Amino acid sequence: MKSLRLLSILVSIVFILSSCSQNTIDKKEYNPTTLKELHDGYYDEELTPELNKLNKDSVVIVTTGHLYPLLAYPHTYNAMVDSIINQNPDYIFLLGDLVKDNTESEWDSVFTKFSNTGAKIYYAPGNHDLNYHYERWVGSREHQYEAEMTYINRIGYRYKLMKDEFANYMFLNPNDSIDRFLNYIDLMKPHWDDNKLMLFFASQSMWHNKHQIIEDNHTWMNKAFTRDEILPHLEDFDYLIHGDWGGKLYEGFWPKPISGGRYKVIAVGNRMPGDSLYVARLVIKDDVIKATSIKIVPPENSTWFTKKKD
Repeated sequence: MKSLRLLSILVSIVFILSSCSQNTIDKKEYNPTTLKELHDGYYDEELTPELNKLNKDSVVIVTTGHLYPLLAYPHTYNAMVDSIINQNPDYIFLLGDLVKDNTESEWDSVFTKFSNTGAKIYYAPGNHDLNYHYERWVGSREHQYEAEMTYINRIGYRYKLMKDEFANYMFLNPNDSIDRFLNYIDLMKPHWDDNKLMLFFASQSMWHNKHQIIEDNHTWMNKAFTRDEILPHLEDFDYLIHGDWGGKLYEGFWPKPISGGRYKVIAVGNRMPGDSLYVARLVIKDDVIKATSIKIVPPENSTWFTKKKD
């Protein structure tokens, strides 16, 4: 009997070690060194859902996007971050175009600005974050692998599923092909909590039809697929939220093409020097999002409204 028990324990140990070894091998298999390889798979961080337990009756999110113009206006940028902190958010969602040229110094500035917010921060990449825009503008992708790896090394993922007791939060990359975009959603479907809100976050709008035109290099900054191509595949989502928007917080509805229902759509973000500045505050409670616009008042020494760099 003792020998059988010992044999059983040894078999279990071998099985566990084998599983661990296999998991390690699987993670190492995705080690891209070219742009094609980078677009052929996903990092473990992208495929591992993150679960947060807040133990609260509501969750507060502050979200914005298109922030790179503020890099030249540090006083105004600081005022914005202070306003975010004053909202006591549980999460901060930064929805794309955080940098302009995708340089290490720009990323250092972004991480420094948001280093002491006290909230968990999640990201969705914009076109500037994953490219060298000066190359793409003239039709070159020579160094795009290097540009995307800069983002990966800083953020850790291009796609992300996060869950808490209120919702499923999916951060997606509209810079990718539609096949890759939809493949990621399909991979994550088994991990959704079906009894919770489904929230979609991206740098660009899915219900507007701005998209890349292969023959026109100057459209590279738009999403890689059309509205009609993508919307029929997003019917599981309750809210579509994007971060490339100026002027004011936008809320509305868009018809679901298959079910006849409606998406609830929200647009947040900031634009260019001289525009009004705000962040969006989202409060989720009882399966409803209440969105409000938080105005940012630049300090007296800011030159944001005169369009001269600080």
